[in-house]
Amino acid sequence: MKNNESWDWEINAGTKWFDWHLREIISYKDLLFRFVRRNLIASYQQTILGPFWVFIQPALTTLVYYLIFGKVVKISTGGIPPVLFYLSGILFWSFFSDCLNGTMYTFLQNVNIFSKVYFPRLVVPVSNVISHSIRISIQLLLFILIYLYNWVTMGLYCNYYLLLTPLLLLLTAGFGLGAGLIISVFTAKYRDLDYALQFILRLFMFATPVVYPASIVPARYQLLFWLNPLTVVTETFRAGYFSQEPVHYLRLAFCVIEVLFLLVVGITLFKKKELKIMDVV
Repeated sequence: MKNNESWDWEINAGTKWFDWHLREIISYKDLLFRFVRRNLIASYQQTILGPFWVFIQPALTTLVYYLIFGKVVKISTGGIPPVLFYLSGILFWSFFSDCLNGTMYTFLQNVNIFSKVYFPRLVVPVSNVISHSIRISIQLLLFILIYLYNWVTMGLYCNYYLLLTPLLLLLTAGFGLGAGLIISVFTAKYRDLDYALQFILRLFMFATPVVYPASIVPARYQLLFWLNPLTVVTETFRAGYFSQEPVHYLRLAFCVIEVLFLLVVGITLFKKKELKIMDVV
């Protein structure tokens, strides 16, 4: 007698390298949105100012950078108003850092949930990136308001390259997600990596033009400097809002390839190890 029963899903001992099952995320979209809502609420729960911290955090950081790097160290901003220069770098760096930190601890912070119920583990890091994407979208309003004020009072130059902003946000999110998925597999097994990674992350910020323009980087370091996807993202964003010079599309194309490669490697490694990693967490 033939068994005509059909199975909705099946758990095997082994997982193929490129067996991603990304359609499962769509099937669990309600859970995905619940995680996004949880992340947004938990960020400012039991705080006096609540969601106003979305604007206060980048504003205070910009003020500190302006006083230290603009007034004390006196680093050139390449003719860009200092407040807008630092704010643009801070927004993209913070977005990347938040996506990376939220993703790299996926297994460690959700071990209790993962060990009790089945759902696509990729839902958690994706929800983290979506919640931070909502946050930076709101923070960009602060940037636009300050930009419009300076545009009226100082006559800033802008061009149609500013339409690349959604692409730049996607590249930053993809960079943080891809790198975070790779790191999450190793931090779950080797806990001491956390200390080294936080130190490396701080150094990486100074390898990104957050507080200085790309023009002051010596020529012998230019190739290595532009290999950083965040360099391309930050400088392209500033070129769209503050410059009439054309965007270097070759660098932007290579940045897209880098981010896609990281995403493919990150998702593949994450899906390959997600079941076995729970035995060592």
